Amino acid sequence: MAKPAKGPATTKPRDLDSFFPSSAPSPSKRPTTSESSSSSPRKIARTAAQSSTPRGVVEKDARFEQGGGTTNSVETVTLDSSSSDGDGDGDDSDLVIVEPPLPSTDIKGKGKLIAKREPVNVKPAQPVAAIFAKRTPATLAASTPLPFTSAPPKVENDSNESKPVVKPSPTKTISIFDTAAAASGAHASSSSASAGTAPSKPLDTPLFSFSPSIDVSFPAPHTRTPFSFFTDALVAISGTKSRLAIQLVLTNLLRTVIEKDPQSLVAVIYLCSNRIGPSYERDTELGIGWQVLSKAIKETSGISPQKLKQLGNKHGDPGDIAFEASKSVRLLVQPAPLECHGVYRTLLQIAKLKGTGVLAQKTSLVKKLLLSAQAEQVRFVVRILASNLRIGAVRLTILKALARAFCLSRPPEAGWRVNERYEVTEGEREGMGKVEAAGGGAGVADDLEGQGEGEGDTKDKGKAKPKPKPTKQKTKPRAQRSAIELAVEDKLQRAEALVRRVWARHPNFEDIAGALLAGGLAELEERVGLSVGIPLEPMLGSITRSLSDIYTRFGSRPFVSEAKLDGQRGQIHCFVPSSPSAPARPPGVPDDAGRVFSDAETGARVWVRAFSRHLEDMSDKYPDIGYSVLALVQRANAAGREEGERLGSFVIDCEVVAIDPQTGAFKTFQELSYRSKKDVELGDIKVRVGVFCFDLMFLNGESLLSTPFRSRRALLHRHFPPLVPADPRFAKWELIPSCMDNDPAAVKAFFDEALAMRAEGIMVKLLDDVADAGEGDAEGEGTASGEGDELGSGSDSDSSRAPSPKPATISAAPPAAAATKSRRRALPATYEPDKRADSWCKVKKDLLEGEGAIGDSLDLVPIGAWYGQGRKNAWWSPFLLACYDEETGAYTAVTKCLSGFTDAFYKSMREKYSPDADNPLTSTSPWPEVEAGSLRPDIWFKPGEVWEIRGADFTLSPVYPAARASLGGERGVSIRFPRFIRVRDDKGIENATTAEQLAGMYEAQGAGAAGARGRGERAAGDDEDL
Repeated sequence: MAKPAKGPATTKPRDLDSFFPSSAPSPSKRPTTSESSSSSPRKIARTAAQSSTPRGVVEKDARFEQGGGTTNSVETVTLDSSSSDGDGDGDDSDLVIVEPPLPSTDIKGKGKLIAKREPVNVKPAQPVAAIFAKRTPATLAASTPLPFTSAPPKVENDSNESKPVVKPSPTKTISIFDTAAAASGAHASSSSASAGTAPSKPLDTPLFSFSPSIDVSFPAPHTRTPFSFFTDALVAISGTKSRLAIQLVLTNLLRTVIEKDPQSLVAVIYLCSNRIGPSYERDTELGIGWQVLSKAIKETSGISPQKLKQLGNKHGDPGDIAFEASKSVRLLVQPAPLECHGVYRTLLQIAKLKGTGVLAQKTSLVKKLLLSAQAEQVRFVVRILASNLRIGAVRLTILKALARAFCLSRPPEAGWRVNERYEVTEGEREGMGKVEAAGGGAGVADDLEGQGEGEGDTKDKGKAKPKPKPTKQKTKPRAQRSAIELAVEDKLQRAEALVRRVWARHPNFEDIAGALLAGGLAELEERVGLSVGIPLEPMLGSITRSLSDIYTRFGSRPFVSEAKLDGQRGQIHCFVPSSPSAPARPPGVPDDAGRVFSDAETGARVWVRAFSRHLEDMSDKYPDIGYSVLALVQRANAAGREEGERLGSFVIDCEVVAIDPQTGAFKTFQELSYRSKKDVELGDIKVRVGVFCFDLMFLNGESLLSTPFRSRRALLHRHFPPLVPADPRFAKWELIPSCMDNDPAAVKAFFDEALAMRAEGIMVKLLDDVADAGEGDAEGEGTASGEGDELGSGSDSDSSRAPSPKPATISAAPPAAAATKSRRRALPATYEPDKRADSWCKVKKDLLEGEGAIGDSLDLVPIGAWYGQGRKNAWWSPFLLACYDEETGAYTAVTKCLSGFTDAFYKSMREKYSPDADNPLTSTSPWPEVEAGSLRPDIWFKPGEVWEIRGADFTLSPVYPAARASLGGERGVSIRFPRFIRVRDDKGIENATTAEQLAGMYEAQGAGAAGARGRGERAAGDDEDL
């Protein structure tokens, strides 16, 4: 049989709007400038100058439109109320290209006709602002200016400076010049703009050799943080894949803002984070698609739709497209330079736009940003607008940089005393400066060169670029460091742990940054804590391969087993006003957050806000839960109840499960997904739900996070007993099914009962804290995993129905505890937000599939595929799957999967990930956020979805790079005999199984005893609901 051809099928290219599939359909097309000029809808302006002053002057290389050649021309662009590309959105600032009004004579040059114009006797043009200037070496600033084919016209100016004249048209006019002719002026402008300003040190200067107040000067006229300075930081970050280098640049960037412009700190943090606000607040999504961006790019650069499509096919990334389109355009009238706080304010304005004409309004604001952006700023402005900055600065990196920045810097008006527990003293700073000068440092990047290309360097998605080998960081072992190095490192790590801990309880950059600016690190935990109305990151459970592992981990310590139901993880916040005249909502939350539920007869009021595992606001989705909470509070606060029994504000962790209102039978999670998410009214609800509570984190003004689970559980059962509401439209309120008996037979029986309920398995939770038992404990308890880096997402799965307990088969007692010596770490029974602790064990039904089977499924991201063979030659098979590395932000290859797929699924994947050149989801070279080692699939997928995968067991592999760094060796972790289960539509790619979790699963399997480390606390992933 002949081998099928491997190559993309010839298909008709799609429209550029496919870069943003969620955006509105593209408008009808109009003839491009490359077509007949007589068919163009653009206006022709040939009139004399008007008295109005033009808004700006744009230079444009005619060769950019003509596809080459040497024609140099002066053209005029008119801004009027008509759309140049037929979008028809009523924008009043569209660009229209018109013919040059000056006479010309034809001469021959290089075999082509060139329009020549008579020179005008004017003074040499002064430097002009290079708004879209391509970055060039500084030596070009002093090079001999290229001659104009025709002398530039003059424009009257209030200053004594002499500038080219611009002829205004009947409407707002922009004149366009040949790019090459104006290049020298642009470079001279860039040089003169910084004249008289001392050059700033680069942001990758070592921490203790960098003093922002001395080493950084913002160029005039900036008094706030320039966006150009922020862009320089992004360029530096994009040029490396080193975590230490990225963290160093971010830290120095934040230090500079803290010392020179603290009012812009929140803006800079959010600009780095691909967000403009917390995910749980309204109006924090920009909602900008390719329709808006493409129109703004065309109208600010004068590029034709045909050329824009060519750039899209070549580059793929909207920021790269905008940058390439802007290379031949320069403004002769300098716009107001961008500043970080102004850019952020514009983004907030865009996010709040609603109603008719919103596309026109968004396009107008985007165009203003592009017109003010210069050189690399264009690339990153567009990437920020597309919410895809591509700098690899994950949330953990930003939090670390913020903590380190406040260890080393403080705002000018800081009134707090230096706290030596966190802040680096002057003596330590000087000592560390000497260490850096000698080539060392306390965990600071010592070798930042040769780190390879960054994400910003991968601009041509159709061209594979060789990846240089990464250079290992030369960080000295702790035993070789001096006392001052150790002291400073301890301070930095202490500050990082503090900021991460506060974030887990109160994930809001604005509140955290404000508290740090007001009181520094020492007062942060006091100023920002758990509060009603602001979600906290959920605690997660670690994976357990079998029931016997529970006893290996806990020994004889008491625990409770709870059913792991198949629903949606929920977090319910309730605020009870202290009096009828008191405010109905808690302080510090927006007026449009949550919902107030009241009883007209009794006058009782409660404010309720519900969050998902992703911390998204679900208050509008579940009004039936709010009414049940009101009934719960009314029952608890009824007349005659003791003061200690009354309910005030509280925060509860729970599972929301779809149920049959008549029988109470559990329905599938898919049933729950059928509910609308916004503006749901009781009468519209078709899917009834039950709330199954399993933890209590806040009660009556007191945080319970530091309270052992036994006490929290007792309070939960005491104050929130089951409630069957009188109105069947309200949600049913229940406690999670559980078993307190620790006998192995009883646990096995409860496990079987949970499976009979169609639950996924059980959660086993330690009731009391376990202190560090040191080495040689006879019970041989395993090491505890703890710290998590990323938030987990919602608890969701496949199926469940009403409980129907059946007699369980009693299993044999667990094997005797290992006699080998091991170091048993502390197992906290406290609630640990954003951590995956060993004090919560997850036992799923998958472990029953065989002794050697993986005891839990994995959530992996497809990143590529090969052309199928034989019957599958028209499809992709196998698929390359990856886990998420929370330290690097990369998706690292784990395994190939070719089992578990249906023919219909194969067809849908081939359609979705078609090899078309203009498909924004595929590439012939790896995406910047993908790490696949030596693997080279035929097609690369842009990471965008999560698949649930199960397999036989884990194995070390020299081919797959997943968890390689976590295991400290040259081999990564792979999966034997993987099979596809389903697509996890409820999870984002950042919630996939993490590299640290994968390493922990491999070590727990016991197959890597030689390479396994005593891991202590292990970073958590986001792939599980508990």
